[in-house]
Amino acid sequence: MKKLLLLLTAWLAVFSSSNAQTLTTPSLGAAREYAVLGSSTVTSTGSSILYGDLGVSPGAAVVGFPPGKVLGDTQRGNAAAATAKTDVVRVYNELGQFTPTRNLTGQTLGEGFTKGEAAVRGTLLTRGVYRFDGNARISGRLKFDGQGNPNSVFIIQVNGDLVIDPGSAINVFNATPNNIFFRVTGNITIGTGGMLTTPSTLSGNFVVQNNAFLSLSSTLVGRVLSTNGAITLNNNNISLPEPLTTNNGGDDGDDGDGDGGDGGPGDGGTGGGGTTPGSANLSITKAVNATTVTLGDNVIYTIRVTNSGAADATNVTVEDRLPEGLALVPPAVADKGTYNGTTGIWDIGTLPANSIATLTITAKTLRLGEITNVAVIENNGGTDEATTCVRPARPNVVGPQEVCVGGTSTFTVSNVSAGVTSLAIVAPANSGITIEAQSLTSFTVRASATTAPGTYPISVVAVTTGNCQNSLAFPIELVVRTAPTTPTITGPGTALCAGATYQYSISQPVAGVTYTWSVSGTGWERVGAATGTSIQVKAGTGSGKVTVVASNACGTATASTPDVTPSTPPATPIILDNSGPCTGLTYGISNPVAGVTYTWTAPAGFTFADNSTTATGTSVTLKAASANAVGTLKVSASTAGSTCASNEASVEVRAADAGTEIVVPTVFSPNGDGINDTFVIRNLLNFPDNDLTVYNRWGNEIYKTKGYKNDWQAAGLEEATYFYVLRVRGCDGKDQVFRGPVQVVR
Repeated sequence: MKKLLLLLTAWLAVFSSSNAQTLTTPSLGAAREYAVLGSSTVTSTGSSILYGDLGVSPGAAVVGFPPGKVLGDTQRGNAAAATAKTDVVRVYNELGQFTPTRNLTGQTLGEGFTKGEAAVRGTLLTRGVYRFDGNARISGRLKFDGQGNPNSVFIIQVNGDLVIDPGSAINVFNATPNNIFFRVTGNITIGTGGMLTTPSTLSGNFVVQNNAFLSLSSTLVGRVLSTNGAITLNNNNISLPEPLTTNNGGDDGDDGDGDGGDGGPGDGGTGGGGTTPGSANLSITKAVNATTVTLGDNVIYTIRVTNSGAADATNVTVEDRLPEGLALVPPAVADKGTYNGTTGIWDIGTLPANSIATLTITAKTLRLGEITNVAVIENNGGTDEATTCVRPARPNVVGPQEVCVGGTSTFTVSNVSAGVTSLAIVAPANSGITIEAQSLTSFTVRASATTAPGTYPISVVAVTTGNCQNSLAFPIELVVRTAPTTPTITGPGTALCAGATYQYSISQPVAGVTYTWSVSGTGWERVGAATGTSIQVKAGTGSGKVTVVASNACGTATASTPDVTPSTPPATPIILDNSGPCTGLTYGISNPVAGVTYTWTAPAGFTFADNSTTATGTSVTLKAASANAVGTLKVSASTAGSTCASNEASVEVRAADAGTEIVVPTVFSPNGDGINDTFVIRNLLNFPDNDLTVYNRWGNEIYKTKGYKNDWQAAGLEEATYFYVLRVRGCDGKDQVFRGPVQVVR
């Protein structure tokens, strides 16, 4: 390929405005002409185009070229690639040695994609060194502004991964992508947010330690260089920022700015034939930042005049008069000489041998169609031009986006650019949707009687005769609805119980339909909200039913359940506790009703006499699994042929209430700590006919009582062993006497 002219000489020394450190861009050396240089592999999907060299080292795998196209040289695992790879590693290391002027850790470069001023403005960075301690993200528009110094240097140190959201843009003002470096210690990946499937437009040199992956159809003015990873492309357009060297006639047709061809056609025009030794040799290139813009947008033209001869060129002037349809947006920035916006003359003066003069002109677009801007070197004949297509603004459409089958919806249109002749309104074919009463300010959409309910995309585009490109489309999601069909109610229709709560629902609810419920009948109540796809209903004591009305903007439909009379449940039973040591754990119904079935449920740790856990009848007896078992016995009432049961009744069950074994302790500690403070005889309270007498070691009576209630605390007695005599009358009416020692411990 024609080798690329290294222009870094003029850009080496720049100064940071934030901390006054001198920023010198690392020399790319042998890597300067590589658009892509990987370490292990370079892979491309689709028709990627590289306006520069392609290399891989120490690996040699290059996949996808063709169909991808390399307009420079391809070096696979050879000495040339190895030399360039060595320079990439050096540049990577040098970029990491700069002292950051600002830490951006945790911040996002760009303001996202939500419509508004912030997204339009984006994030602005001026020259300097920026650091991320961790991952970094570009989401939306990122701007680099040299602030009048075209030699400004920008270094972004990412100590982690760099994530680029689809649809993001990196714009460069008053500077060159050659002086923008992203140093990434991890990987360059594509984010999951942003504008999915939308290409990104990027600028700068991406020097990554590991892998780099560019999203579908994204463009880059710059380089992707990896020290130790793979590079994956997907239908990308990558071009070097530097201008191509020209031959002696400038007839190669290149635009000369290395920007991937987005600057419009350029002939690399020079001042005539070959270069005479010892003479000046002038050529001119012109580029525009966008080939398609919207009316009212600004375009930026970059004009470069190159003296590739051996002698200085004197009295150099260039005419660049803005054509009709463009208005100058001051200031025009020239690194040499001055530009007169009124006359369109750029007076460069003397252009030394082997040097370049650059002029940047910003202009606002005022008319539709193709606009070609021509730059001419006066007294030389060298010329170049750049063409931009100015399309209409996207129209804004407002109106109801729902319509009934057989009905219409009228939309109002605004933001229609002057010169627009019509609106192209497109609805899906064979949908039955037609456009009526169309003008530049409004139109009506009709859904025919055969249009099926659903959502239909409609696009509105502003069209102008002879325009190179119509406006972007304004999208409408038109929802076509029909009147609701009679809904089907699901829920109990028989065997309801008065006072119970039931749920009724729409079996197949339809989006966009409102369901409004009501109930009727004596004692019937709606529980909760009246609208929704289901309702809770409390049944009354008389005949009643549930009704629902389905409605939308296109009509209503009503459905009701059949009338139903709920049954009345039996009265809640009352449990009689007959438990005792002589009767056992026995319970009964105190208010039994003939024809009513009483169903008992034993608590955990208990069973009924037949070892089951459920029983029926007006009385039951429980058995305990342990002497200390405790639980809740439950019972409900029901009648034959009815599903309506009464409310449950319950009683606490304690196995100890029926205990018969008298157990006398041999020691207790009446010290006031709340633990074992009294002389407690197990199950004695179940036998209230008892006598207790306590003696000391000398046989003296110290305590005596009838009907002992486990409350003796040995008041006034010292620690010692005492003797008791206990008489208890049992369930058989006979007395039983218990004797023994008991020790008092304080």
